[in-house]
Amino acid sequence: MNPWAHWKRIVTAVLIGCAFTAGVTVLQPVTKADSIPDLLCEGLLLPGKLIAGPFHDRGTASPEFLWRSRIASAAVLSGIAWLILRGVRNVRTP
Repeated sequence: MNPWAHWKRIVTAVLIGCAFTAGVTVLQPVTKADSIPDLLCEGLLLPGKLIAGPFHDRGTASPEFLWRSRIASAAVLSGIAWLILRGVRNVRTP
């Protein structure tokens, strides 16, 4: 499979992942702590925090940790969006 043949799907998935990450990042400080929306935001940002976790610089509130965490979150959410956009494949058995 040539990934360049499906460039629209890849670009769309990256845009969706970045949009979700940006939206959650903006929405989370506005929500009340330990509420359902806050837990949903935390759940969406958790994969990025886990990936960026081994690269602590000055704690989890430092700008270095936050940009690594957000980039990792965008990458994970883009991968999930790409899998969803890929759709169901028919598997043929001989």
